[in-house]
Amino acid sequence: MTTLRLWLFASFVLFSGQLQAEQVKPFVKGSFSAIQQQYEGQAYLVLFWGKDCAYCMKELAFLSPLLKANPAVTLVTVATDPFLDESFIRDKMAEFDLAEADNWVFANEYPEMLYFDVEKRWRGELPLTYLSNGKDIVRKSGLLKEADIAAWLQTF
Repeated sequence: MTTLRLWLFASFVLFSGQLQAEQVKPFVKGSFSAIQQQYEGQAYLVLFWGKDCAYCMKELAFLSPLLKANPAVTLVTVATDPFLDESFIRDKMAEFDLAEADNWVFANEYPEMLYFDVEKRWRGELPLTYLSNGKDIVRKSGLLKEADIAAWLQTF
């Protein structure tokens, strides 16, 4: 009986961890600040993307190998299509081999409020990427080249 309990407990822990990794969190007012606080002092990259944004898909496509070569960097993705289906986001991240990313989705029917909360001058242009080396945060609007992100990753 003890072996069965141990097996059930181990299965529960593994399953819980998997569910947590796959969870897509609601991005609401204050979420961007919370993300910055959560990863304070660490290297991270935040990518705001949309399902119909070709440049966003291009950027997502080349991130996996770069991040696998730099496991100290955390990827945070934020889907800007309000209330986008969670399974779509998980499938899209799996398609790009980014299932381990910290995934969020806009959860406000007025995305302009969230744009303003992220940055007062942002009007929703995509992709929007924030790169943090643990001390400084750099904002990049538009498609980043793979070489630019690779060069940034070499700085730490």
